[in-house]
Amino acid sequence: MKNITLSLLLFATITTASEIEYGQGTFELTGGFLGLSQTIQEDVTTYSLVERHANIPASKLFYGYDFTWYDSKTLKQAESTLNLGTTLINNPLIPANNNLQIPAMDYRVKGLDANIQLGYDVIHQDDDNFLGVGALVGISIPWIDVAQNDSNNNEEYTNIFPDSKTSFMTYKIGPAINFKKTLIDNKISLYGSAAYAYQTGNIKNDYADAKYSVDGTYQEYNVGLYFTPFTETYKWGWLSLSPRLYATLGYKYSKWDVDDMTIDTSGAKLSSDILAPLKTKFQMDSSTTYAGIGYSF
Repeated sequence: MKNITLSLLLFATITTASEIEYGQGTFELTGGFLGLSQTIQEDVTTYSLVERHANIPASKLFYGYDFTWYDSKTLKQAESTLNLGTTLINNPLIPANNNLQIPAMDYRVKGLDANIQLGYDVIHQDDDNFLGVGALVGISIPWIDVAQNDSNNNEEYTNIFPDSKTSFMTYKIGPAINFKKTLIDNKISLYGSAAYAYQTGNIKNDYADAKYSVDGTYQEYNVGLYFTPFTETYKWGWLSLSPRLYATLGYKYSKWDVDDMTIDTSGAKLSSDILAPLKTKFQMDSSTTYAGIGYSF
């Protein structure tokens, strides 16, 4: 975690504008995962490096970026039972004519989400009052570490459901919009953004040696307050600078909906015949409240 923080600070020191954010919220995982019998939800911590909106000099064109590292607490899932015929299971260790019982498992989600926005201000009064439209392109690299819960007493299926790691590599592109509006004497502003993107990529489980291609949609909504304690303009001949320090307090919600798919997070080497009838939509979503501090020149 120290390395992540230092990396964000280093990047911030070499840019003309940047904000470092710390967030706390919830992460939810629903459906489409073999080994999960219900929705699981747990606390998540986020660390972000952000530039929401920066105009290219002497134009209404703008860019922005958001690099976020997130790490959940352990997601605990109660055991479930699947009625699977042993003739379809590619594992000789499973007792004949028995239901397949998945033991209690621990899930922990980590990863990096990186987005870049490029666009044009259809309304631009100044740096604190604008409405911009554009496109978001990004990459998401989460992974799920799965391990048997320490409370398990039944070791019958230990070798069938071993510890494993499920990795995601996805790309997204779609329209985005953002705005900012002064509320009180250029000291407090309201800002917000929204994006809706097509997301595609692949998912791989290291133990089962299974790889899947997935398609879906990505949504993100962000709203907050921007506080500027002071703003000064300094001029040296033709050079004019308006450095500022600022703080933010906001809320961000993101969601990834995926087409029908069965993702084997259990680590069991199950045949496609077993996985096919279990296909269902799955989604990941997170809700985070964050605070940030930044600067610009």
